[in-house]
This record gives sequence, C-alpha cells and structure tokens, in this order.
Amino acid sequence: MRGLTAPVTPTHDPTAPLSRKAGIALVAVAAVLWSTGGMGVKLVERPAMVIAGYRSLFALVAMALVLLARARRGALVGAAFRRPLVWAGAVAYATMVTSFVLAAKLSTAANAIFIQYTGPLWIAVVSWPLLRERVRLRDWAVLALTAVGMVLFFLGQLEARGLVGNLVAVVSSFGFAGVPLAMRLDEKRAVERGLPIVEGPMVSMTLGNALSMVVCVPWMIAEPPRAGVEWGALLALGTLQIALPYVLYGAAVRALSALESSLVATIEPVIAPVWVLLATGERPEGVAIAGGALIVLSVVLRAVLAGAGAGTGAGTGTGTGTGTGTGAGAGAGAGAGAGAGAGAGAG
Repeated sequence: MRGLTAPVTPTHDPTAPLSRKAGIALVAVAAVLWSTGGMGVKLVERPAMVIAGYRSLFALVAMALVLLARARRGALVGAAFRRPLVWAGAVAYATMVTSFVLAAKLSTAANAIFIQYTGPLWIAVVSWPLLRERVRLRDWAVLALTAVGMVLFFLGQLEARGLVGNLVAVVSSFGFAGVPLAMRLDEKRAVERGLPIVEGPMVSMTLGNALSMVVCVPWMIAEPPRAGVEWGALLALGTLQIALPYVLYGAAVRALSALESSLVATIEPVIAPVWVLLATGERPEGVAIAGGALIVLSVVLRAVLAGAGAGTGAGTGTGTGTGTGTGAGAGAGAGAGAGAGAGAGAG
C-alpha cells in the first residue's frame, strides 16, 4: 500500500531535507519495489496464507526496527498505540495485504493489483459521512472510469476460481481505501482536539503486519517454506517489497507535491504485470488490460485534477494515501477543495 507512511500535504515542502529530484527518485524506487509483489507471490509455491503470513512476519520485524529508531529520535510512537483509529487502520492494512496475496493466487496478478487500485472509489463514497469532505462532480466523473474498469475485469473472468479471486481483490481494495481513511480521520481529530501528531501511519502498518501474521499462523505452522530459496523469497517480500519502499516513500513525500508523488507511484501497477509475465508467462486477458488501463488513467486524471485545484487555490485539504497488496498503489485520498491525497503501495 502506498503513501501511508506519512501524512501528505498537497504542496511541496521547501524545508524538506531532500531535493525534488531525490524525492522523485526515491518514490520511483519504492514503486518498482512494490511492483514486484505479484511476481513474488506467483513464484513462491506455497499456499496464499503461508506467503501472506511469512511476508508480514518479516515486514513486521523490519518496521518495528524503524519505529524503534524513530522513537529514540523523539518521535511519538507510544502514543499512537492508544489511538483507536490507528488500530482501525491496522485492521484495514491487514485486510489489504492478506487479501491481495489470496487474490493473486486465485486470479491473475494483474487483476489483483488493478482491482485493488479501485480503492479511491470507496474513499469517495464515504468521504462526506466520515470526513465531511465533499467530492466534486469532476472527481465522480473520473471515478466512473474506475468503476467501468473494475466491471471489465469481471466481464472477462468466467471461471469460478478467477471470479472468486476478483471478489477477494475487491475486499483488498476496501482495505486499500480503509487505511488512508483511518489515518486522515485520526489526523483530523488530532488537529481538532489539539493532540500531538504521532507516528500513526507506520504504527498502523506495523500492527497490521502483526494482525496478518496472527491470522495466518495456522497455515504457517502447517506448511512452512521447504527450501532456502522459498525462505529467501519470503524474506525479500517482507523487507524489500513492503518495508523498505514504505520507508523510502515516507522520506520522499515531503520533498514532492501530492501530484508528483502520486503520478510517480503509478509506475507500480503499470510494470507489475510485466514482471509476472517475464517470470511466469502469465498473461492478463485483453479485457483485463483494458480495465487496468482505465483504472490507471483514472488515478492519473484524479492526481492532475487535484493538482490543478491546489494550484488555483480552490480550497485546501490534505490526504493520506496508501498502498499495497503488491506494495502497489497510488491511491488518491479524497479531500475538500484541492483535496489532494497521494497514496502509494498496495498490498
């Protein structure tokens, strides 16, 4: 899941320690790393719940070390554990990453990642009742492309197993949307109540990995990895495909606008099916490619429109995005006015 490592403002921060070029480079690297998730899931010949569990275990260890380092530098880590919405974000994250692996095993990796990217549609649906942030008519028009793209996936999937995989991918998209919504709502309530800003996003992801691992423990015990290659692949999925890109993305977003970070992160869903094709020969159906193209187009258009709104000063609004399944996703958080929410990294 992408972009949930830090609260993201819709404008470039001139005080950020990184240059704009360095920020773009880090987001690009993060997107490439996220994009390898589908390939990794396909290559490891273990049941989906085994892969999801061990991937989350290794990601948990890596992220916990990052949190420990941040706490030692004075970041408010402990306080985040007492925020109910941080735990809600953790449940959403666990749903996202576990469902993504299941979907990628049951359907094609392309279907899993592109359907997960429909998360902004669900964000738009609940933005007003949860956040009191209005979604503009032009946003709904763009999100209609997302809906059409998702429908195309189901039209092209006639086998029962593939259909179930697509439905599980929809569940993953709910988690993909739930993380930025929980983080945005927690941030908003903290500002309203004068509470300190905490390491909510990273704590949510760390807790989410713990929850995913706990759910998968029975399968992890029953069918552990059999060879060193499988252990190495799962270690890479947890550390290089989940933990590292979130850290890179979190370091980069303050040096970029929401438009820049979300557009660069769109590399992920574009190249993820390519890795799977090269590694396994799995080819998505033509109708799935068309659906995926519409979803990626909707993400790009939404980011461009949000950036244009911010440029004209038509409102403010912040967004927190997420990403991941594969590590995927430049998700767009709904915001009032400019309302730019950048997200990246799907499952």
